[in-house]
Amino acid sequence: MSYKALYRIYRPKDFNEVAGQKHITQTLKNALANDKVAHAYLFSGPRGTGKTSIAKILAKAINCVEAPTENPCNVCENCIGIQDGTISDVIEIDAASNNGVDEIRELRDKVKYLPGYVKYKVYIIDEVHMLSQGAFNALLKTLEEPPAHVIFILCTTELQKVLPTIQSRCQRFDFKAISTIDIIAKLKEIISLENIDIEEDAIKQIATYAEGGLRDAISLLDQVYSFNPEKISLEDVNQICGAVSMQTQIDLAKALINFDSTKAIALLNDLLYQGKEVKKITLNLIEFFRDTLMYSNLHTLDESSLLYDNQEFKEIAEEISNRKAFYIIDLLSKALNDINWSNNPKIHLELAFLKISDNEDNSNSNVLAAIDEIEKRLLELEALKDFLEAEDKQESKEIIQSIISGASRLEKTDPETINQAVEKVKEIILCETDESSLNLDEEVAETETAQDPIELETIEEPVKFEKEPTPEIIEDENQELLPEDDIETETEIVEEEFTTGAEIIKEELCDDISNTYDIHFVEEVLNNGDRKDKISLQNRWHSFSEIEGEEDSKYLASLLETGNVMASSYDKLIIAFASTTICNTLMVPSNKEVVMKIINKKYNRIINYMALPTSVFSEISKEFLERYRMGETYIKLSKIVCDGLKDVSKVEHVTTLDSKPKVVQDAIDLFGDKVKIKE
Repeated sequence: MSYKALYRIYRPKDFNEVAGQKHITQTLKNALANDKVAHAYLFSGPRGTGKTSIAKILAKAINCVEAPTENPCNVCENCIGIQDGTISDVIEIDAASNNGVDEIRELRDKVKYLPGYVKYKVYIIDEVHMLSQGAFNALLKTLEEPPAHVIFILCTTELQKVLPTIQSRCQRFDFKAISTIDIIAKLKEIISLENIDIEEDAIKQIATYAEGGLRDAISLLDQVYSFNPEKISLEDVNQICGAVSMQTQIDLAKALINFDSTKAIALLNDLLYQGKEVKKITLNLIEFFRDTLMYSNLHTLDESSLLYDNQEFKEIAEEISNRKAFYIIDLLSKALNDINWSNNPKIHLELAFLKISDNEDNSNSNVLAAIDEIEKRLLELEALKDFLEAEDKQESKEIIQSIISGASRLEKTDPETINQAVEKVKEIILCETDESSLNLDEEVAETETAQDPIELETIEEPVKFEKEPTPEIIEDENQELLPEDDIETETEIVEEEFTTGAEIIKEELCDDISNTYDIHFVEEVLNNGDRKDKISLQNRWHSFSEIEGEEDSKYLASLLETGNVMASSYDKLIIAFASTTICNTLMVPSNKEVVMKIINKKYNRIINYMALPTSVFSEISKEFLERYRMGETYIKLSKIVCDGLKDVSKVEHVTTLDSKPKVVQDAIDLFGDKVKIKE
């Protein structure tokens, strides 16, 4: 036969050509260079990883004319003769067919004869684990103390079957499965030398299917090249191997995750019609969901994997929970075990598909989905709790500082009013802040000593809170305040400006909220609700990235994460928040534009939204359900009413609305009808 298989043509001829076994080749090269060759070696490892090839290279190196040398020269008569198999002093024995006691006894008798052509007689016994118990025992003594001119090299793929007494008499080298990257590099070298036209993805697929065996990879390349000598495609490789294409695996995974058993069974039937094996389909799906776990937990994959740059795969990996992936893998693994012992394997895979995509209320799949949803909600509530606690503490400190600052500017007041302010501050400190964080007594003492003694008889008019002089009011230190006509006759509190590094509201908020919180938007979302899209959004409602170049993007993204997706119609969304302040902040047009960019960046689509307090949405959904049960088709809802919500449609920019309304309300609670807000 004139044709020679590629794996035989490109078998390594020296240690430098061996792929993926550097820990072994380097050890043997050092031993050869220092003339410290052992009398017996045991090579163990998976098939096609270079055990027999390295055994032949070692036989050439110790018998080379230039020995001792770390690599055979491959040009002398000894090297060429051993490579061609014409020198009888290097004997290869297949233990699978020569496993009896008689064959080993014959070998033992011939060992004592000197080599005829080279310095050392080398016995390479392949698949040595196939020897019988008696044959092993017959080999023991010779293997322990062979003649000086004999070297034994034992090769096996099942080390556990080799007697410990045999292992202890040899230097053992454990061969590892060759990495996919090393296999790809070797395949590209062969492809270049053979001028084979092949797609890059096809090379990666061949290396993946080889499962660490370089010989298997080269054999598969040879087979696919015979199938299509013109140009080898990814589909050609899948067809030869009987494997499922990557796109079909993705489609199957989506169908199972989305409880679409009809589509999953239809895809399975198509694969079986194409001649794919049920066992191979099951294995491919197990590997696929294994990869989703690897990517979602480690956020990386082997660069040689075809899934590395697949966007659909990344979306599935981000959407599916670990619990769901493990559940699917367990069912497929059980089906695989049943398939191995069944005369009708298709039934077991179909049943596994039906169980995975079972959408009944009490099914395992739905229970797992509910557990995942509960855990997600708990995490969101914990995050919201921490956020609100921090916000309340900051708000309380600002209120206290505002009250004390106002008291320090009192011209006239009565002791009862002062005592009320002090008690209010104490109450805030005890309820919402750490009492040790503020020294209340010292603050109040300083306030009282800084002003003149107060007598009740001197009070002839309501208490006045005067604003600190500003450059617009006073030109020099001696100029008096504005005329009395410009000062309100009732008690006035000039609101101080509180910011968190953000801009101040440019325009005042209006009482009519329909421009900002339009009920028609809510009606459109609820009447055209998409439950699957809502669940998909909920599962990924975390880790929003800030927008580069937008000043308030990080702050708005953190606010957005505290919300819960309540309803979706794909291009419109209702998000519920615990605070009306957050809703107002996120509905400011300039802020809303930034938030929509953040959502677009996360989900890769334009989604408009409305932010509503949780209590308001609860009332709306209750009304919607009542009308739905009455049989209405397109349901109309009542206008949105909520004291905390404001019309912010004309507000230019705001990132926080908490401080002003809260301070003013607390002042009203404290001083009653004496307070009037200066416009």
